Amino acid sequence: MATITREPFDPEGSGYDYEYAKKIGFKSDKTGHWSSRAPKTGRILKGRKHPTFYKTLESERKLGYKIKKGEDGYYYSIKEEPKIKIKKTK
Repeated sequence: MATITREPFDPEGSGYDYEYAKKIGFKSDKTGHWSSRAPKTGRILKGRKHPTFYKTLESERKLGYKIKKGEDGYYYSIKEEPKIKIKKTK
């Protein structure tokens, strides 16, 4: 019987990090969809070349988050700080 080996998740690739998702207790919903972001860490579970990565970018932006690459090579959704304009007083 053949052994199925799964390639390690590549944040730059087209896959999904099922191993990490399962580690944090994620499961697919009724439609088979898996969540795109780990809520506690903000880690993005789709690779940048994933067919629906753009949807993750759009939804995170609408929620006020920005996707940034971490020092560990993974992508994270980080809350953007509001831009505050300071007026000079005379």
